[in-house]
Amino acid sequence: MMPIVRGIASLAVVTMLGAPASASRVHLHRPPRGFQMRMGKFTVPPAHEREVCEYRTFPNERPMDVQQFEFKMNAGTHHFALWAYFGGDRNAADFPKGIAEAPGCIGLGPRDSYQRALLGGAPNTHELTRFPPGIALRLDPHQPVFLNSHYINASLTTPLTPDIVFNVVPARKGTVLHHAENMTIGAYDIHIPPLSTASTTADWVVPFDLNVIQLSSHQHKRGTRVRINLTAGGQDMGQIFENDDWDHPYEYWTVTPLRLKQGDVFRFTCDWKNNDDHPVTFGVTTDDEMCFMTGYYYRDDESSPPPQAPSCFLQDRGLLCNATTVH
Repeated sequence: MMPIVRGIASLAVVTMLGAPASASRVHLHRPPRGFQMRMGKFTVPPAHEREVCEYRTFPNERPMDVQQFEFKMNAGTHHFALWAYFGGDRNAADFPKGIAEAPGCIGLGPRDSYQRALLGGAPNTHELTRFPPGIALRLDPHQPVFLNSHYINASLTTPLTPDIVFNVVPARKGTVLHHAENMTIGAYDIHIPPLSTASTTADWVVPFDLNVIQLSSHQHKRGTRVRINLTAGGQDMGQIFENDDWDHPYEYWTVTPLRLKQGDVFRFTCDWKNNDDHPVTFGVTTDDEMCFMTGYYYRDDESSPPPQAPSCFLQDRGLLCNATTVH
């Protein structure tokens, strides 16, 4: 839990980002198919931000192919992320009970808690993610998940207790041809001098053949732009993605899957502008910065886990990787 007031200028920024102190109950129509889940309650003190996680299990008794996620919550959210745990531990005693303090849910759960992948999330108060026809995201029976919420309370006097709800909608039986997986690729060499601008560029080498269906990005409040370039088959394909709104990042859904071979290279660049009198580096609070390329893809062969990818966590599904800083 972190205080968010750093003088009058910072308070003005927080006020623009923050929520009304009295958060009302959020209403989201239950889906005719699938299920709805509401996160447990937590409170953010006045002039603070708080990032928390909650371990839950989904009610699906059989494997489920998810076609759509819909998220809804009060104003003041920095992000909501839904992480799936794909490890082998099903002992509830090995997981936290109730609300836990943990940025990105890192370090929570059993020893193989790194066996996880991002299912979906919301950078805003209302977000709908729907996969293209024939593509869905596979859930295990009673899928274990971590609900990850990061909130900012701009009020100087009143605590904030947000309300967060989401729907999970399955694909129609017999319609799924491919199963989507998430990729989250980070660049961590971030150094932004006071009252200055800065950029960092990083490369990520595609570790196995894959088909990209969506690309997006993630920065914090000093972010001004993210660009993604692609080199495929040894040829420079130029820029394929750009986002200049850190708070409402653009989601690029390909018309046809972007076919990539092992050894192709994504190069992404993050730009920032620092108007404060102190340097800024990578970190998990809203006063720190981040540089991530995110997206969804599917593999050609789903019959076995993917090979171990360099600079990535060992996972059966999804890619959670570090990129190599170029400059």
